[in-house]
Amino acid sequence: MKTIIKKFSTAVVLTLFVANIFALGGGTSNADFLKIGVGGRPSAMGEAFTAVADDANGAFWNPAGLTAIDRMSVSLMHLVWFYDTYYEYASFVFPVDNMTTAGLAINYFWVPAFDSTKNTDGLATLGEVPSSYDLALTGSYARNLGNIYTKDFTISNISLGANFSFIKRAIMGIDLDSSILIDLGFMANMTDDFKLGLAVKGIGPSTKDDQAPLSVNMGMSYNIKATDNISILLAGDLIKPIDLTNSSYSVWNSGLGLELVAYKLFSLRAGYKFGNENESFTVGAGAGLPALGSVDYAFMPDKALGGTHRISLTVKFGDIRTKISADAPRPPQKIVVTEGDKLAVIVWDINPETNIAGYNVYYKEGQQGIYKKFNKDLIVQNTKYSMTLKNDMKYYFVVTAVNTKNIESARSQEVSVTPLKHISKKPAIVTGLSTKVEGGFVIVSWNASLDPTLIGYNLYYLKVPGKDFSKLNNTLLKENKTALAGLQTGTEYYFEVTAVNKDGIESDASEECVGTTAK
Repeated sequence: MKTIIKKFSTAVVLTLFVANIFALGGGTSNADFLKIGVGGRPSAMGEAFTAVADDANGAFWNPAGLTAIDRMSVSLMHLVWFYDTYYEYASFVFPVDNMTTAGLAINYFWVPAFDSTKNTDGLATLGEVPSSYDLALTGSYARNLGNIYTKDFTISNISLGANFSFIKRAIMGIDLDSSILIDLGFMANMTDDFKLGLAVKGIGPSTKDDQAPLSVNMGMSYNIKATDNISILLAGDLIKPIDLTNSSYSVWNSGLGLELVAYKLFSLRAGYKFGNENESFTVGAGAGLPALGSVDYAFMPDKALGGTHRISLTVKFGDIRTKISADAPRPPQKIVVTEGDKLAVIVWDINPETNIAGYNVYYKEGQQGIYKKFNKDLIVQNTKYSMTLKNDMKYYFVVTAVNTKNIESARSQEVSVTPLKHISKKPAIVTGLSTKVEGGFVIVSWNASLDPTLIGYNLYYLKVPGKDFSKLNNTLLKENKTALAGLQTGTEYYFEVTAVNKDGIESDASEECVGTTAK
């Protein structure tokens, strides 16, 4: 009989535990299992992760933090919870482009089925107790909105994010109402090392059983570079659960976390949680390679229920996405490029910051090419740059600004151009050529051309018939007449004129005109 009572009591306890997770404060919401933190790293840091959220577990803590992830990442966690219950978590995060990140995640909290069909005396008892579970399928989206630039400071990587979770629950094989929950997040870099975060989690309608587990999480983090190989991350969270049916949620909770990273290979972590008398310190460690991922461990004791051990694995793969430095200047604006014969000229607006040291121009051949810097030294004193290129090749250009800290901005808007050899028609033949003698000068004049592409004229002369004409002027004549001196007196001279356009193409010669110098 005692055996029957014991097994019956176990089933009741497990059922109530799945429904309410009483260790978290007697919760009464329809997704209390989502109050169990995920990831060995955040858990070891006292769950102070709202302003960090920069790994594959980030969407759970603050979806806006996903924009800090520079590669595709997968995270897996297994947790042996209290009273033979288990918690599994898996997430996949992938950058869509330099400014957008998306992710998918599964949270699965479960109690396995067990057989209590017979007691030790062989008598029938409760029968088989079906499994119970809470399941969340989550899709995440985060967008980096860019930076706010002023002359004195920059707020960078201003990001917004959202989670959309489908919640499915069953207790002892009985399905409960499903629901949809939404999380909204905000993140911004005040400097490269100082970040602020805000997340509103568990937004959604109440079911006939429970209300949504709404909470507001605020956080900040600061990274200290102690040496070239050692850094210390400090983080703090302030949390306001909003659960109108539970008086214990009228209080504010908080957490502090610390992470020491050595040589980007090993991490030691510690934290402290405030607001729940049964929870206090947390500890953990991690090991791995930045290019490949890490294995993370956390120990979280509970005065009433004991301790839990969390192990998570994160794997990274794919190309690395470039991130914007918080101290970087604004990308140059209003980029315009014009083409010529084997030539491209690019211009842009001057940056508003007072600490700009110069600019760089990058180019690539064709859409699939790789950007290369064109200038060897910073472009200073102006915002215009000319480049000699190949004709009949489409080139793409971007411009960056560099400040006095030698920090380079993100790339400007992309522009393109295809230099071409100009095939220009010959200018029209000059007409109206005439000569006259005035005061010892021979005045040669002609009709002015109305062609807007003309840049000047050449004047040719011949003194002895049957020879070739010779050019009189060393530079192009801008006017449609010229006065000649120093010619031999009493001599006939033959003149002709040509027009020259901006591409250097010269017209055919005009009709000859004869002029005789005075004796």
